[in-house]
Order: sequence, then C-alpha cells, then structure tokens
Amino acid sequence: MSNEVKLASVALYLDFKSRPIGEYNTDHKNLEIFLIASISLAAKAMGDLRTDHEFESRMFVNREKLVDAEERIIRSFGVQESIIPVPDLVLQLTKRHIESMAEGFAERELVSNNEKMELVQRSYGYLDAALEKGLNPKMSYRGRAAGVMLKTVQDLGLQISENDIARAAGFDKRSMEINRDAIDALLKDSKA
Repeated sequence: MSNEVKLASVALYLDFKSRPIGEYNTDHKNLEIFLIASISLAAKAMGDLRTDHEFESRMFVNREKLVDAEERIIRSFGVQESIIPVPDLVLQLTKRHIESMAEGFAERELVSNNEKMELVQRSYGYLDAALEKGLNPKMSYRGRAAGVMLKTVQDLGLQISENDIARAAGFDKRSMEINRDAIDALLKDSKA
C-alpha cells in the first residue's frame, strides 16, 4: 500500500503545483476531492472496486468531480514514467472500471451473473483488440471503458440503456458514443 500512496501523493503534488494560486483554497473543496481521488486511485490499483460507490455515498463526493480529479492525477503521472508506466496504469484502471460497471449492472438486476461475466470478458477482448490496432493513447480510462462497454452491450443485445452505461462510466452520453465510434472504427474487421 505504501508505494501506491506515495505515487498518488506525487501525482497530487504535481497537479497542485500546476494550478493557479488560490484555486485549491476555494472552500477547501478541491483539495478534499483530490485527496479522496488519490486514495481512490490507490485502492483501485490494489484491486478494490468499491471505492466509487463508497466515496459517493459516505463522503458525499460528486462522482463526476471524483472521476475528473482521478483523470488529472493520472495525467500528472505523465512526467513520472520512470515510477509507473502510464499505459499500464490506464489499462489496469480501464479493466477495473469495466468490472465495476458490470458489477453495478448486476446489482441493479440489469444483467444476470452469467451475462455480467460475458460482458466483462467480451469488453476485455474488444479493449485488447483496440489497443493492438492503435487505440489513441490519450483516450481516458473511463472513455475506453464506456466505449467498449457500449459496443459490447449492443453486440450482446442486452437491455441496458445508453444512459445507464454513460452514468455508470461517469460520462455523458455524447462523449461515450464518440469513444464507441472510435473503437468501432478500429475493430470493424475484428471479432472479440
């Protein structure tokens, strides 16, 4: 755990340093969100998928702000390639996000347990194929997760709405569709 916490702290500091003076002091909300996001990322890197729901409900953190803060922290790792390879971290977080989304659909009884497993495996397959074919490295982990999840749900014919997928990804519907289209373009000749 200590290494993940150190990495999150470095990223938080780098993001802090790059912002205008006073921006973190607005009601101390930004600092709180970035501290929570650094803990959330450390937990996800260790395999704990419950953090989004827990932080939303127990700490009253807006999910979109939490996800935005996580993305900023990940981007801050860009200058820290020697500490942790960013593509590896983004891939790991994408897979965790796919699992978390599928788990949420199962909890809401939108999919069965078997469908949940197939949803995760097929999404992984699409993600791997898209990466092999040159998926834009700048696409965020939640953008990747939303894009492959939307493609998978549609291919499997599951009854999960685009709004449900967007909400689970912490994304807006239009951005999710743009990411799905980018992934579709890469995979037009592939079967996962």
